[in-house]
Amino acid sequence: MDENEIIEAVCIYLRKKGYEISQKLHTTEHGVDIVAKHHASNEIVHIEAKGGTSSRVGSARYGKSYTQSQVFDRVAKGFYTVCQMMSQNEGANNKFALAVPDTNFFRKYLNAIRPAIKRIGIQVLLVSPAQEVNEF
Repeated sequence: MDENEIIEAVCIYLRKKGYEISQKLHTTEHGVDIVAKHHASNEIVHIEAKGGTSSRVGSARYGKSYTQSQVFDRVAKGFYTVCQMMSQNEGANNKFALAVPDTNFFRKYLNAIRPAIKRIGIQVLLVSPAQEVNEF
């Protein structure tokens, strides 16, 4: 799944949970990939998405799964970006998440830092090939 597919699946998931999507970017755009607000709680969630393959037609990785080292890079950059979002959007109603494909490589690197993820309060959303979203 590429980043655009991850974003689309997460937006569908959020709408079903009562969120209104106020920002939904594509891979060619810069900024927070998804920003959504919950109708009842006024919670605002900021989500960084990372794909498991390139979304750019013609690139060497287009349609091919990222290697283990490329997945490590995506996880590291994803968490850096989420931490930046946390620093720039402080407030009680703000929540932060990373959305990634549900693959063995992504799970390997996420499991290695699971206690830290919980401690700093970042939510991780795993998107299956069937585009089902589950919380890590």
